[in-house]
Amino acid sequence: MKICQMSPEERPREKLMKMGAAALSSTELLSIILRTGTGKKNAIEIARDLLAENGNRLSSLALLSTENLKLSEGIGPDKAATLVALFELVRRMMSEQPERNKTELPDSKSVFLLMEPKLKGLDHEECWLLYLTRNLRLIGIEKLTSGTPTSTGVDVHMVMTKALAKKAQRIIMVHNHPEGNPLPGQADLEFTMKLKSALTPAGMMLLDHVIIGDGCFYSFSEEQLLHLKRGKYNKKRIITNN
Repeated sequence: MKICQMSPEERPREKLMKMGAAALSSTELLSIILRTGTGKKNAIEIARDLLAENGNRLSSLALLSTENLKLSEGIGPDKAATLVALFELVRRMMSEQPERNKTELPDSKSVFLLMEPKLKGLDHEECWLLYLTRNLRLIGIEKLTSGTPTSTGVDVHMVMTKALAKKAQRIIMVHNHPEGNPLPGQADLEFTMKLKSALTPAGMMLLDHVIIGDGCFYSFSEEQLLHLKRGKYNKKRIITNN
């Protein structure tokens, strides 16, 4: 059935105009972006199939290239380009710098909520730094490195150089685990303690290291690991505390 043959209350565009975008399903919203169907399927059916092919996860769909999108029935060059452009706009929106005077990060959950949109659905690790003043006002967010599925390629000197350039007095480090489990590995532990020790003589403080997984996170601060001395922790302790 063509969308124009559906009752007005069932048509995605009319439904959006009457009830707002939040009332629509992901399939309905996607069908509006696709605009038209084919001789065999309408835009809603194409959208439904496209989502199903990607596990019904928008984050998976957002990773596809135009060439991969065109492999799906009903998705030609124009629709593929439109979808890639849409998801790129979303990523850029999520990466916009917040208004400095209004952004507060009182706890690790606030950091997670701020950073998850930037790291969600990635197939590689990225390391980001959050720069803050002494009174915890956010003055900048910067992606430091983009690495492999299992490492970020960051080093202490790199962090120190960036933090000094920003004149930050407090730092929060954030990185993701693409496989979804935010539990830190031994390399994460070693690097965090090394960074903490290096920042202190320079008058800076590592407030937290937050590892973001699939809808969850791990905070070194909340687990009180930043209060430990080097050599006083082990992997068993981390697993227990998680």
